Amino acid sequence: MHVLALTTLLLQPWHGKDLPTATQAAVKYRLTIAAPSGTIVHLRASKVAIGWIAAFCDSHVCSPMQATKLMPKSGKVVLQFELIRDDDAAPHTSGATIVPDSGKPVVVPTAKG
Repeated sequence: MHVLALTTLLLQPWHGKDLPTATQAAVKYRLTIAAPSGTIVHLRASKVAIGWIAAFCDSHVCSPMQATKLMPKSGKVVLQFELIRDDDAAPHTSGATIVPDSGKPVVVPTAKG
């Protein structure tokens, strides 16, 4: 019998000190991932405007447009999710949708850059 492990995502405004890998010009959010311990969770960003980059950041690296995390014993991981306007010709706003392999996607509020 196969049991599908669902991933739960919670998106909130980022408060406090930025991670060392964060981009200063980015619009930042706190992304909490909850899934069973030992689960590999793959996230991807979709519906990002052309000229913008979505990044999933932890204390070691920022991964553009996607991230893969092995869930620890606690079953929770916190990332800093960023939307970065990377091109002067890009629209001045962008949203995004964070899509896990299992579970419900999360819509990111529109960011201005």
